[in-house]
Amino acid sequence: MIYHVTYKNQEPIPQIEPMLEEKIKKIETILPSFDDDTLALHVTFERHARREEYYTALTLTLPKRKLCAKEKGFDMFHAMNQAFDELIREVKKFKELMMKKEHTYKERRLEKNPSVRRTPLEEV
Repeated sequence: MIYHVTYKNQEPIPQIEPMLEEKIKKIETILPSFDDDTLALHVTFERHARREEYYTALTLTLPKRKLCAKEKGFDMFHAMNQAFDELIREVKKFKELMMKKEHTYKERRLEKNPSVRRTPLEEV
């Protein structure tokens, strides 16, 4: 997975990088198998100009789908954790949707290419 990190109104914090990589690995294990080049995650950390609020925005680009999560918090770590929790929920929902529609993809593939033979288990 390719990921880009952007900071707005603040300097990069070195303590956040290991936590960020850990969260990204967690998302990679949950995702269905895609090519690494097709997955892209854009992470934006932003500090409010006048108040002590931090915003984290995550955009995960999948083939034919984009998943987004935005959260705010009293510090950057809290906002990041909340945003990644939201993104993980969306990824799990996307994965369940893919599993429900998997049988229709197989049927469409057989309709397009009738020369592919069905196994005895698929005929029943």
